[in-house]
Amino acid sequence: MSIALQARFELASGHIPYKIQRSARRRSIGLKIDASGLTIILPQRAPLAEAERVIRLKLNWIQTKLRERDARPIALSPPPLAWGAPVWWMGAQRTLQPALRGKLCDDTLFLCAANDSKIAEALARFYQRAARPYFAERIAIWSARMGLHPKQLALSSARTRWGSCTSQGVVRLNWRLMQAPANVIDYVVIHELAHLAEMNHSARFWALVAAVCPHWKNERDWLKSHGARLLAW
Repeated sequence: MSIALQARFELASGHIPYKIQRSARRRSIGLKIDASGLTIILPQRAPLAEAERVIRLKLNWIQTKLRERDARPIALSPPPLAWGAPVWWMGAQRTLQPALRGKLCDDTLFLCAANDSKIAEALARFYQRAARPYFAERIAIWSARMGLHPKQLALSSARTRWGSCTSQGVVRLNWRLMQAPANVIDYVVIHELAHLAEMNHSARFWALVAAVCPHWKNERDWLKSHGARLLAW
């Protein structure tokens, strides 16, 4: 995406600040509301005036979502990782304990860290080592079912998204997904594979997802509810 332009939509009682981003991948206009506010995502050649037209069309929805965002409690920073602290692995809590090498044993995740300040690095390495073969296995299964085959799998460390798919067929999956339940990981895999056929979020795209993941909304909602915790470190 291109650098965002800052703008504001004037109302009788004030205004709504928003950003405009261009996307070469999009064929339709997208709206996004997050901690930074409202963003309108325009196809590359769409006139800037389309942003205001969409805001007028969706004004009630936008105002409702902005009020909901403002009403949410501010998330506190998680405590630093320490021995004995709980962490998440495949949707279940495990307890961190020191060891000479990293391994998972029952409800305990053993890590090798030189000191307490290195626990986060050791945990990240453990997730990353596990993520690549696990993601490759799930991609192989779902690619066969969907008839959509990526050219490459890469791990992502993004703080704002769980996966991506390029027009060259490269699928990137966030290694922090190893904290999520298996069905949620599968949803993200299916989502990105569907982009190999539809580089957008059109009705055709969601039909591809729903064909193999009929309860995808539940998985998406789980990520919305728990994602901040998974991305916190």
